Amino acid sequence: MIHLKKTGLIVTLSSVLLLSACSGNSGGESKGETKDGKKTVVVSVMMKDRFLESAVQKFEEKHSDIHIELKEYKAAPKAVEGGMGVEAISLGDVEKYVQSVTTQVISGKGADLMLMNELPQDKFVGKKLLVNLYDLMAKDSSFDRNTLYPNILKASQDGDGLYVMPISFTLDLVRGNTELLKKANISVDKNKPWNWNEYKDVGKKMKQQGYQGFDNLNSTELLFDYIEDNYGQLVDKGKPNFDSDLFRNMMKEIKSMYDDGLANEGLSGLSSEFNKMAFQMAGIYGTEEILTLPEYLEYYQKPSASGKKNGVPFKFIYSLALNSKSNVQPEAWAFIKFLLSDEMQTSPNLTGLPMNKGAADQNFNEVLQKIKSGTLEKYMLSDEAKAKKRIEEVKKLISEADVRKSSDMKVLMIASEEFKSYMSGQKSAEEVSKLIQNRVKTYLNE
Repeated sequence: MIHLKKTGLIVTLSSVLLLSACSGNSGGESKGETKDGKKTVVVSVMMKDRFLESAVQKFEEKHSDIHIELKEYKAAPKAVEGGMGVEAISLGDVEKYVQSVTTQVISGKGADLMLMNELPQDKFVGKKLLVNLYDLMAKDSSFDRNTLYPNILKASQDGDGLYVMPISFTLDLVRGNTELLKKANISVDKNKPWNWNEYKDVGKKMKQQGYQGFDNLNSTELLFDYIEDNYGQLVDKGKPNFDSDLFRNMMKEIKSMYDDGLANEGLSGLSSEFNKMAFQMAGIYGTEEILTLPEYLEYYQKPSASGKKNGVPFKFIYSLALNSKSNVQPEAWAFIKFLLSDEMQTSPNLTGLPMNKGAADQNFNEVLQKIKSGTLEKYMLSDEAKAKKRIEEVKKLISEADVRKSSDMKVLMIASEEFKSYMSGQKSAEEVSKLIQNRVKTYLNE
């Protein structure tokens, strides 16, 4: 996914690219060859990062007979080397990466392991290009799937099979200014699902009193939300349904939110308007993060764009799939297992919430110890009891996460490109929906 940083907050612009881990310039073709007595496992990544590089180093120290080769599509520039390098990645880079890796995998080549965040998972699964990881788990007595969050694992399935292993994830939430909502005499239950239509009522009430609803809500990101929440209807068994009232009404609803001043593309958090903002988009990208928020900000469920009141949505940050054509599957599986180990799941370089339940609990306990010792930077809660309460609230949200936000990256990009002309008033909803329909149809038939 592409994540854009705004005043220190990481804001997800869709299920585009969060990390920077994806492929080599050629897509990272599998080698599987024996080199100096070692088996080589090629991992396709867009850009190397500290977590993956440290994982490779530590894994190879423990497995002298296996070499892990990270093939990156785009090298990190000097200015952000060693970090995530997010600012250097464009949607064009993502598109080229997706096309490169997809072409190789469909042709029977490609890397042994692939970071799947941006890749067309449905297409790969439908063409039987990925290994069902449940089959490998069943044969491996050393692997205990009970160490992982069962709800995240189940929601990550395609049918009854697990073809992509989540390594870490983020809860797709919003932060609400509880003090401001109380001042405006508006009640929103942070523990219950709601939808964008319900938010419109809240936004109108906020506006009437001189406040703002959302102010860091990018219209493209909102479009992605609408598409992802309705993906099964918009792309049904490989057939697009964008030339429909269903999709045209989605576009109209999004545009009306901005036209009516209920959402703002800008970031008023940089100005004196910050205290007038009721909600801001925000996932949870780490255990310390939840305790560095001011007391007046709390996590609320994100409005759904499907009209249904679903559970807590989540998105993958690191997620790996194993190429069914790989001839080093046991070695590749060993690396996946290592990424899920306590050692790597508690790594300070891991972005997001760990998939390993024990590692997550350890991280939360370490944060509490930092509070007790006074070493947690930017700690914003007034006492330890409130910190424990917030941790328990987040643990509850994690246990309720059962809606995986995903779709085909290429479909999202096509829609976003054409959607801009509708938002600017250059083209009608009918014209744009037909353009998207034709382009998506062409892509899906490739």
